[in-house]
Amino acid sequence: MKSKGVLLLYSESAQLDYKRLADIAARLAENYLDVPATVVKIDPVQKNSRTFRYDDGVETTEWNNIGRFSAYELSPYDETLLIDTDYFVQSDTLANYFGSNHDFVCHNSSWDVTGNQVFRHDRFLQNGGSGFEMRWATVCYFKKSAHAQRIFRAWHMVYENYAYYSKLFGFKLTPFRNDFALSIAHQLCNGYANTTTFDYALPALSTTDSVIDYNDRRWLIKYNYKNSHNVLRYTGDLHVMNKRCVLNTDLHNKLWNSV
Repeated sequence: MKSKGVLLLYSESAQLDYKRLADIAARLAENYLDVPATVVKIDPVQKNSRTFRYDDGVETTEWNNIGRFSAYELSPYDETLLIDTDYFVQSDTLANYFGSNHDFVCHNSSWDVTGNQVFRHDRFLQNGGSGFEMRWATVCYFKKSAHAQRIFRAWHMVYENYAYYSKLFGFKLTPFRNDFALSIAHQLCNGYANTTTFDYALPALSTTDSVIDYNDRRWLIKYNYKNSHNVLRYTGDLHVMNKRCVLNTDLHNKLWNSV
């Protein structure tokens, strides 16, 4: 029988406790997907930083995301769901991809659960006014196969030649983004065909919005719309880009004790 499980990679940061995020994300994934989860600390080959815009201002933080292309070698499973430490599973949706006919699957769009469409500009990598669909590295399914290995090796190759590809496709050189590197690798290895993607958009919440409460598998979200504050209830998996709110002790404890 082939082994299957969830893999989470994290690096240390002076501003955010990524290990604490990884542990809660792993706990939720194990509960809802009914498979083991493995958390691996990686030492980044170089420092990376990113400026995030929050509701109360902007902050530049360590963003040591380099090394995600090592997931193929690091995974102990025949079939793996690679998820970010800020992606919180709340359903068995992703479990349906185990046993997939595809060797590698990722998202080709992200959905802002508040309806603000803040990710509308992240649909394409641009090149002189045209481009191809982006891929999101937040959640990936892959098998131990030659094709999946090619994608991860191409991902690493794009990282090593990131300055060249940033000029070729017209995106900023810094910070390094796995989404961009995966987008190029995925397209190169699949003949620029918009295939082998999840059949639903990645549910996400931007850094300017926050989770303020969680009960009975329902998120209570505060978000901004045209200079006004609003709240909504949401049920389902969620990529919470505002990691600070999840590290709030009360919210973290509610998520931890929910399973």
